[in-house]
Amino acid sequence: MKRYLKLLKRLLFPHVWVIIATSLIGFPMAYVSLRFLPSNHPISYVSYIFSAYALTILCVNLPRMKKRWQTILHGDEVAGIAALRRLLYRHRYTALYLDNRKFRAKLALCVGLVINLGYAIFRCITGFLFHSAWFWAIGIYYIILSAIRLMLVRNVRITDQFTCAAERRLHSYKTVRRCGAMMVVLNLAMTGMTVQMIWLNHGYEYRGYMIYVSALYAFYYLISAIVQLIQYAKIHEPIITCAKILSLVGALMSMFALQTAMFSAFDKSGMEYQHMMNTITGGIVCTMVLGMAIWIILWSNRHLNQSRRIENDGTQQQI
Repeated sequence: MKRYLKLLKRLLFPHVWVIIATSLIGFPMAYVSLRFLPSNHPISYVSYIFSAYALTILCVNLPRMKKRWQTILHGDEVAGIAALRRLLYRHRYTALYLDNRKFRAKLALCVGLVINLGYAIFRCITGFLFHSAWFWAIGIYYIILSAIRLMLVRNVRITDQFTCAAERRLHSYKTVRRCGAMMVVLNLAMTGMTVQMIWLNHGYEYRGYMIYVSALYAFYYLISAIVQLIQYAKIHEPIITCAKILSLVGALMSMFALQTAMFSAFDKSGMEYQHMMNTITGGIVCTMVLGMAIWIILWSNRHLNQSRRIENDGTQQQI
C-alpha cells in the first residue's frame, strides 16, 4: 500500500520540468485532436488522457509553485529580486503589501471593485447598443457584484475607525449580514444568466488557444478562491472572509461559463445533452450561491445575538 501511495505522490507531484513539458505537449495535442481528428481515433484518446494528466498536475502543483515563488520573493536567491524587495520596503504602502495579509486583502477588494465596475459599464453599454438581453444580464450581474464590493470597501474603512472592539465586531457582522442579503439578489441575476445559457443557447465563446488559457485561469481562480477563503477565515475578520466568499462565487460562475464555452467549441453530441449538463451545473452553482448567502445571514445573525447578549450581561453587571 505504501508503495502505491509513493507512486501516486510521484505522479501527482513530479519535478517542475515534467509539469512544464507535459503542459507544452498535452494541451497542443488535445487541441489538434479536437480540431482535426475524429473523437474515436486512437491518437485522440491518448491526447485526451495526456492533456487531462497535464491539467491535473498543473492544478495540483499550483499551491506548491506559488509557495516556491513566495520563497524566492522573500529570499536572497535572486539578486535582482532581493534588491527590488529592499527598494519596496523603503515605502510605507509597498512594505505593507509585502508583510500585511489584511492590507493585501483590502487592496484586492478595491482592485476587484474597479475591475467589476468597469466591466459592468462596458457590458451595459454593449447591451444598449446591440439590444442584447444576454449582455444586459451580464452587466446587471456585475453591477450587483460591484455594489456588494463597494459596500464591503466602504464598511472596511468605517470599521477601522472604531476603537472599541465590541463596536467593531457588531458593525462587521451587520455588514456581513447585508452582504448575504445582497448575494440573494446576486443569485437572481446569476439565475437569469443561467436560464439564457441553457434555453436561449447564449454563453461564452473562445477562439483557438484562448479556451485553454481560460480553462487554466478558471481552475486556478477556483483553487485560489478556496485556498484564500480557508486562509483568511483563520484571521477572524468577518468582512474580509465575506469578500473571499464573494470571490468563490465569481470562481463558480467562471467554471460554469467555461463549461458552456467548452460545449460550444468541442461538443458534437447535440443540444439535448448540452441542455441537460448546463441545467445540472447551472442548478448546482445557483443552489450553492443561494446556500452560501443564507449561511452568511444566519452566521452573522448568530454572532450578532451573541455579541448583544455579552453586551447586555456586561451592562447588567455594571448596574
